[in-house]
Amino acid sequence: MKINIKRIPPEGEPLSGGEPASIIDLADPDTLFEKEIQYDLFAQIQGHALLVTGKLRMPVSLRCGRCLKMFERSLVVDQFVVHQELAGNDFVDLTDNIREDILLQLPQRALCRENCRGLCPRCGVDLNKTTCQCKPSEGNLSWHALDQIKLK
Repeated sequence: MKINIKRIPPEGEPLSGGEPASIIDLADPDTLFEKEIQYDLFAQIQGHALLVTGKLRMPVSLRCGRCLKMFERSLVVDQFVVHQELAGNDFVDLTDNIREDILLQLPQRALCRENCRGLCPRCGVDLNKTTCQCKPSEGNLSWHALDQIKLK
């Protein structure tokens, strides 16, 4: 998104619209950006700098970290702020700032819902839909291989 700073009046200018999802440029099959980024911003010149504040919204499709199903969530940046010194150019490009703030809203581990039960680690059945017939493991099997070591 490029802003023509010559068009911004002294009192500032509201900017609303959308940017294509392609500016996110993320090649991850578990995180899909297919719909455009919506923005409501306010741009103003302050001395020798451009100040842009506002809000960004974008839907994203994520893969649940427990059940592996795709689900949609809306990413919202409530306090988008860019303060950039003007270097004699007529245009200021905010694309990298928008991209960064959207990516920072991604969850570290996506869950389709808080109480998602995930998949059975033994048979792979979706525990949100049904229960499996697997016997529960006894104790913590994380260290099972080390328990088999014979020490003198």
